[in-house]
Amino acid sequence: MVDGNVKRVLRRVTGKRLAGEELWVTANHLLDAKRPGDFNQAMMELGAVVCTPRAPACLTCPVLELCATQGELAATTKPAPQKQREIHYSLHCRDREIFLVQRSSDASLMPGMWELPELPGMKRTASPSFTLRHSITVTDYKVHVWHAAAPSRCGGKWIPVGRLKQVALTGLARKILRKAAIL
Repeated sequence: MVDGNVKRVLRRVTGKRLAGEELWVTANHLLDAKRPGDFNQAMMELGAVVCTPRAPACLTCPVLELCATQGELAATTKPAPQKQREIHYSLHCRDREIFLVQRSSDASLMPGMWELPELPGMKRTASPSFTLRHSITVTDYKVHVWHAAAPSRCGGKWIPVGRLKQVALTGLARKILRKAAIL
């Protein structure tokens, strides 16, 4: 089994950006044929606890002497600069209910999750109720939240505030509702 933790351990130990067939061949070469389950569990645990993505605990690593990188692989490319974007959302409340919309089940990001309705093309004629920052992958968002009715054609649903903890909300929707002291 080669999960994300095992990939990271193998890449750091070999010092190579292994992928595809080369990754599987390397994993198979190191596999203890007598106890493959224990070996897989140990590799996954090593990646989850010691050889972590951001702050590997190299000094406590039991295979430090075998490790080619002793930490991170050198970057081969410069990371892409973060894109900046402003978005506007409607926070529409009534009788302890919030108006939310559900993302399409075929959306590329967070399909089927619930979020506040976006207010496209908002003009700065007044001040929003509040503003916050949110980052997703390579985009930094400046999020403006307005206490306003959602666009009439957005097809949402009123959700009782007491049920929000059971609803699959996007991370941004959860952040907005916390900032508004609703969650």
